[in-house]
Amino acid sequence: MQTLKIADSDIFVGEDMSVVEELKETLGGCAICVLYDAGVAKIAEDAISKLKDAYRIFRYEVLTARDARVKERPAPPEFARHIVGVGTGSVAEECKRLAEELDVEWSMVLCAPTTDTIMCGKSPKNVFIARNVMLNCPPCCLAAGYGILFSEPLRNFEALFSSKVLSSGAAQGAVAEDAEDAVTLALKLLEISASKQQPDSAELTARLMHFIAKKAGRRPRLIGEYKFLASSLIAEFYSAYLSSPSIDCMPPAAMDDALDKLSYLGAKDIIRPKRVDFFDANAYFKISYILSEYRMDLLEKLDGINSLGRQRFWRRLYPDAGYWLKSEVTVCELMSAMTLAGAFSDSLLGLAFASGILARFGAG
Repeated sequence: MQTLKIADSDIFVGEDMSVVEELKETLGGCAICVLYDAGVAKIAEDAISKLKDAYRIFRYEVLTARDARVKERPAPPEFARHIVGVGTGSVAEECKRLAEELDVEWSMVLCAPTTDTIMCGKSPKNVFIARNVMLNCPPCCLAAGYGILFSEPLRNFEALFSSKVLSSGAAQGAVAEDAEDAVTLALKLLEISASKQQPDSAELTARLMHFIAKKAGRRPRLIGEYKFLASSLIAEFYSAYLSSPSIDCMPPAAMDDALDKLSYLGAKDIIRPKRVDFFDANAYFKISYILSEYRMDLLEKLDGINSLGRQRFWRRLYPDAGYWLKSEVTVCELMSAMTLAGAFSDSLLGLAFASGILARFGAG
């Protein structure tokens, strides 16, 4: 058994689901609500079997964010004293909601390295990782996790931009490294999650890709899968944008149009209207001057973010070597999502939107 601590959460890594028995060391006898999604029902029952001799268990199936049906809201008994989630990000968000509602702690049995949101908000008391479960997760889950990890350099770039150009004091995260297997990847995503403050431009774009796919009648991919595609595109756009001798000569983009598009996609309650706004003359000249001062530094920081080697590695995580991209994602959709994300980004993508160039770029 490997034990470590990330932020305020205790992390337990074991060979099988007996790892959850560590929960017995921290809780007395009480009622526990176990939330899980349909895809991990067998794993959830395995975890429950390890706990039911010590706890009164209430089971609740949670529909995932990828499900086209209306999401169910479990209503556990008020006397429940702990929430346990079995699954990934969607289940974790339900656990947080219920834990806040009941004013109790929660724990997570992480089944796949797909998300960097576990530690955001009300962090779990414990996270349990069973190696046999994690190492046998579906390829799309692995691709989503690596997609998030490989997008970290862009997040750090945006933090540098916000700190130097916008004086926001944004802190950079750790330098992203490769992960040798799904367990190591899961631990890295938990570390990323612990330092995450808000969605970056790639995540905003990925979330919009999710809504665009639903609007088109397709089953959305995982956010991490979209995020790698978004970060690759945004890094290329940033390089072209910063290399241009004139980047602020277009008519400003219309924010009302962006809000209308957000409403059309059904994402208005998900994406917060936070953006870079430099229409005040003094702010405009100040930001333009600072950006010109740091332009070469920013371009240097962008070098190497989008290596072809990582793109090849990521595609080959799929059994079809990424062939699904030809039928499920279009360049037009990615460009549209990136352009719309600029309206709500507080980084360089937001500056590009405010200047008007991003809309022209998106229009082709």
